[in-house]
Amino acid sequence: MAHHRPELEEPSRISLADLRRRLERHEAERHAGVPTKILASYPVEDEEAADAVRNCRQWVRDGRASVKGSVIYLMQPPITVEQWAVRYATEH
Repeated sequence: MAHHRPELEEPSRISLADLRRRLERHEAERHAGVPTKILASYPVEDEEAADAVRNCRQWVRDGRASVKGSVIYLMQPPITVEQWAVRYATEH
């Protein structure tokens, strides 16, 4: 005898507002609290570090940082070829 499984029935329609609430709840659970530690691939001034922590979600959206647990990882923006040449190339 087969058991009735409501989860296999045709899905009900979900409103955009309900979907948005679910996404916001998921995001809130994923990034609970603000980071308490910072790791950076470049020298960071205190003011920049404070801004990264205060606005960590924006930094992540902009691709300048990632957050794993209580750590925010700051990534140096890519430099142009010209900037690389000025910084690292030496005349021979």
